[in-house]
Parts: sequence; structure tokens; C-alpha cells
Amino acid sequence: MSEQKYTLQQYAAMEGGHEMTPDNKELSFIQSLGEARMFKTRQQISSEGARGLTDHLFVGLLSLYAMSNDYKYAPVAKQYARRTGMYGGFNKPSPSGTDIYQTMFTLNKPGGLADSEADKLLLAKVQFSDTQIKQFLKKVETGQANPGQAKAFFYKLEKNLAIQDPKLRAARRLIGDWTNLTTQQQQLASTQLNKYYRLNARRSDLTPLFKKFSDENKNINRFCKDLAA
Repeated sequence: MSEQKYTLQQYAAMEGGHEMTPDNKELSFIQSLGEARMFKTRQQISSEGARGLTDHLFVGLLSLYAMSNDYKYAPVAKQYARRTGMYGGFNKPSPSGTDIYQTMFTLNKPGGLADSEADKLLLAKVQFSDTQIKQFLKKVETGQANPGQAKAFFYKLEKNLAIQDPKLRAARRLIGDWTNLTTQQQQLASTQLNKYYRLNARRSDLTPLFKKFSDENKNINRFCKDLAA
């Protein structure tokens, strides 16, 4: 008989005498997700500029993949991915769409966005596939995104979005291989993404969610180290 394997979250729950089920309170944010918090008006979107939008899309998808590999937060990533892809595409205005949806919609229809020469030059380089992003979201939703597919997807996405920030590129190399990372490597990647959210996307609907995910992982890892000591 094969040996049953558990995640750190499951192990900690068992050691603490708790059932291995997601905390409904932790998932309750899904029920209260209304209008996207970062982009509520066209003016807010335009003020981000092309670089802000491409970076936000990149970091948002990296965040979803990391959470999708966590026992507790996989259902949260699933629901966010479902809400983002529920319209079948990214070509229609949708005030109730997630911030990732709003970002995709704006990059598809950047009218009024390329006000500066820098924005115009960047948008001329940006060439990404709606179909590939929809397929990735569906894999997150169904729990079928594997490391090989994720690494290939994020490598291509980095090129297609012309990502230049070396810290985001380093985070991509780590998160694409998330399930094979050490605890320290996962925390390093999480720190880079949280820093991006803190400095550039405080109002994103993913900011509090990813911070809570990474903070809880740190606490779980400390707990398991104490048990092993």
C-alpha cells in the first residue's frame, strides 16, 4: 500500500487535532468579491500606464499559480480563476470582473492608454495570447496546472509582456517550479511578490489574499520546524 503524503498545512492541522478541511472563514472573501478594487474607472486604469498593467497581469497570474498548489488556498485560486474566465474572453467591459480581468481587457483595448511615448513603445512589443491565458486559468480552476506547463507558460508570458523588472523575472523562475522549491525559496518568491503589491498594487483584489496566504505559510513552516526540533 502506498504511503499517504500530506502538505505542511494538512500535517499541521492533524497535529493540532483539526480536520483537514478549508476554513470557511478564510474562503468567505469569495462571497464578498464585488467590483474589482484596483480598477473601478477607466481613469484609474489609464493612470497605471502600460508598464503597470503588464506587471500587474504577470504578478497576478504568478500569485494564482502559487496559491493553487496550496492545500488550503487551492479552492480560493480556483474561484478567482473561474471568476476571471467566466465571460469566455476579455473583450467586453465588465465592472464586476476581477482586477486580472480588467487588466486583460485594457491591454486588449488600450485606447487612451498609450498617452506617453514610453507606453506606445511598450505596447508595440506586448503580444500575448488570450487563448493561452484562458487555458492557464482553466487549469488553475480544475487543479490541473503542473510544473512543466507552468514553467513554459510563465517563461513565454514574461517574453510576451516584455517584463523587465529583474526581481519579477527571478520570482518567475522560482514560482514556475513552486512544488519543488524549498521553504526558503518559496518565502523568497512570496516576499518579492508581496513587495510588488505593497509598492505598486495596494488596491488590487489579490493584495490582501496573497499576503494572507504567504503569512500563513510562514507560520505553518515555523510550526512544523518546532515539531521536528
